[in-house]
Amino acid sequence: MAKEETNSVKTSESSGAMASEEWCDLLPVEKKLIFYSLSLGIALLVIFVFAFGVFHH
Repeated sequence: MAKEETNSVKTSESSGAMASEEWCDLLPVEKKLIFYSLSLGIALLVIFVFAFGVFHH
């Protein structure tokens, strides 16, 4: 049983270390893509709400 416990501890430590190594900041291009996607989504939402609200009557 001692071997199983050590293996599980090693696995959790290695996965934690791996997760911290995989973290990195967003690139400027990625930030622009996120901004444009959110802007487009919000703009289309406003347009559709206005269009269906006005033309619904």
